[in-house]
Amino acid sequence: MSKDNNCNLVEDLLPLYVEGLVSKETNKEIEEHLKKCNKCSEALNNIKKDNAIFLSEEDITREQNNNKEKEIKCIRSIKRKIILKIMIAILITVITVTGIFVLYILSPYRFIRDENNKLILYNFNTGNIRKGMEATNVIATYKYDNNGERLEYYTILTFNKNNICVNARTIITGFNKNEMNNYKNTWERNNIISNTRIENEKLYMNDNSYLGKTRKQLLQSLKASYNAEIIEI
Repeated sequence: MSKDNNCNLVEDLLPLYVEGLVSKETNKEIEEHLKKCNKCSEALNNIKKDNAIFLSEEDITREQNNNKEKEIKCIRSIKRKIILKIMIAILITVITVTGIFVLYILSPYRFIRDENNKLILYNFNTGNIRKGMEATNVIATYKYDNNGERLEYYTILTFNKNNICVNARTIITGFNKNEMNNYKNTWERNNIISNTRIENEKLYMNDNSYLGKTRKQLLQSLKASYNAEIIEI
């Protein structure tokens, strides 16, 4: 067999040789031929280079797949954090709104507008303002020393269209628990104070001594006697 035929045969077998798929005898013959033939040796080197490039492309593809997996994991982690923040924000909003709603429901006082669009303070428990009544409200606040205790008074005065006081609701803070109960029980037995109750360390009562007095008379008296701050609403 001519050398060219041997070279052609060896070149055909070189891919299998590189992969280790030829028999021992054939492998030996190819190696003997490669020692003597520069052409086939060069062909072998080219096959090895091609295989190296192919393997490199596989590595690149594998690395790209790994990077994609990392990106997917990162995106999922960011999504989870965003969802968690949204859930926390929603929970805080629900708690806040619920708290405000509960406080609003528990408190008997509401600012409402009457038929003349005047802003008035209405107590749904005691009915400070009668529906449809032409009235205005004044808040008087002042502090008072009671045997070393600093009491704070908050009085809501309601005047009709003739500026006559028709309702007065006073809230007092600063009493200790025993004194508050004692005052409550004492005042309930006279005609000046009515509808007393204790709630949240505050004493609520209707002060009937203000009823029937004029707006000017009451406000002047509160300012002179207690240096009260007057707020009209």
